[in-house]
Amino acid sequence: MTGSFAQLVDDLHSAGHTLERAMPREDDHALLMVRTDSGASVAGQWFADRDRADHVASATARGAGASPHVHRVAGHVILQSGGADRRLPGLKALATTPGAHLVAHRPERRGVVRHEADGRTVFTKVVRPGRAAGLVDALTAVTAAGVSTPRVLGADETTVTTAALPGRTLHEALAAPDADAGSLTRVGHAVGVVLRRLHAVPAPPREAVMHDGAAEIAVTRRWLGLAQAYGALPRTAADPLAMLARAEATLVPCARPVLLHRDLHDKQLLTAGDDVGMLDLDLLAVGDPALDLANLLVHLELRAKQGLTTRALAYACADGVLRGYRPTAVERTTLPGYALATRLRLLAVYAFRPESTDAATSVLDDPWEFS
Repeated sequence: MTGSFAQLVDDLHSAGHTLERAMPREDDHALLMVRTDSGASVAGQWFADRDRADHVASATARGAGASPHVHRVAGHVILQSGGADRRLPGLKALATTPGAHLVAHRPERRGVVRHEADGRTVFTKVVRPGRAAGLVDALTAVTAAGVSTPRVLGADETTVTTAALPGRTLHEALAAPDADAGSLTRVGHAVGVVLRRLHAVPAPPREAVMHDGAAEIAVTRRWLGLAQAYGALPRTAADPLAMLARAEATLVPCARPVLLHRDLHDKQLLTAGDDVGMLDLDLLAVGDPALDLANLLVHLELRAKQGLTTRALAYACADGVLRGYRPTAVERTTLPGYALATRLRLLAVYAFRPESTDAATSVLDDPWEFS
């Protein structure tokens, strides 16, 4: 691996840090999650332009009390601990409240804090001004479809606070020491039923954008392009762009567009017995139902390749999902194309996650068949 990504990894390593993942925004700017020399996971940013890095670091440090939380690495990297963020001024104050825990932070885009309010655990998502209303509308629309989502407790221009949903993530269920094929098939079946319920919404909200096969191909092509630009794209058994063209050729126009989660995977699903809840509805869109189904199934495949669970258990869960969802003949026809597009996108996404790059490559080179 050569290029700007390799230099980024080396720069962090030289400072005693480890890159957990990078999320490129453009070919000269990436968001980061870094494991520091103290073992903490800290958000950050990388800029190819050192002057731009200087400007962003200075502006972030000027935030109220933020200076101690802004650190530089090798001139091009900014580490932003404790929720320090020039675009999300309320995040640091919330994240540094006693007892609070910063769950997620994508610099200058959003952050999530787990904290206590009125004696119960709640989650507050902090976003840029004007974006909170859309999140509330998304939660309301999905709840109206009979899908369990976090209950909104309060919202303003930049924050949405929700109650905690019961249960554990499907990701945790797959890795549980007591997991067995029977229980994961049942959990998968419940997930499939809930996903079908989401897709049965007759009138998606007007604000939802159309995300058809062409849009999914465009997103995947952009990810592959960024991985190539950073010198991070791993070698595979076949040419990824040729495979993308093959996927594109199979994605016929959808005759029955539905409301999509659009980022559905095992960490976005909470299971409690037969009850299933959905998280992170920021990307709600309208499109082919096979897209959500493929994204979830390929992620189950990936978890087995990562060693989180066994192939047998992941496949049992996938079988349960399909039995619960009961895809139509048309959906089964388009499922392989969306699965291939998902594998290609994950190849590029996980190219920026050094610990899991090999697993994502294996998903593409040795794919499962879902029937």
